[in-house]
Amino acid sequence: MALQASGEISLNNLATEFGDSPPNSMSEFYSGGSLVANNAVNVNVPSSGAVSLSNYRGSAGTQTRNVSIRLSYTVPAGGSGFGLTNISSTDAPSSISASPNTVVYQPVFHAGTGFITNASITIQQNEQVAANTGHVILYGGTSESAVTNIVAQWDAIQINFQGGSRNYDIVWSADGKISSLTYTGGNYQTQIISLATDNVSAAITAGYTWFGFRLKNPSSYGKSSEIMLGTFYNNSITQPS
Repeated sequence: MALQASGEISLNNLATEFGDSPPNSMSEFYSGGSLVANNAVNVNVPSSGAVSLSNYRGSAGTQTRNVSIRLSYTVPAGGSGFGLTNISSTDAPSSISASPNTVVYQPVFHAGTGFITNASITIQQNEQVAANTGHVILYGGTSESAVTNIVAQWDAIQINFQGGSRNYDIVWSADGKISSLTYTGGNYQTQIISLATDNVSAAITAGYTWFGFRLKNPSSYGKSSEIMLGTFYNNSITQPS
């Protein structure tokens, strides 16, 4: 858990957060050293010279976390998923039994240097499948407990003769803010997927550095498909502890 953003911080707090054994010294906690990673949440921690305990407000150690998310619809009306049933930055994803209208959330992640700075995703919809508003949603927020704002939303329509997909690249800047969401092409009936909401510019202005996807199954389907493939289909990344 990250150190508090305000109030007093002790040397013992640093030792607990960054895993240092006694005796403890401030010189052990420079950014880029063996204990404190140089990343997007430790930007106020100097790598040398004068250092104060106040530099560590909001800083954190690191851990590897599974941020996978998957959801499929399978004929007859079933499917499978992997993720969370609610928005969380601490819960581990697990298998979820899917049915029409099932919703799966990705474990919330921090972006930026030391964490994740780019991702590629493919969003798809098969033929003979009901239109689906909120097919895929990317949420963002300024803290791990407030990732509830829509950064981007993709909807899917129904086409009865052929499905399709669209591919996107996402880039985050060094400080963890989303910097671009780019359509890179697709397959077959690409119009089956649409970017219905694009709030990337607003997310940059608001300073969102925490993000997470949500996937939703259509209400009915005559053919099977995964909803989103790509970077987050099966992935563990470094995150704040």
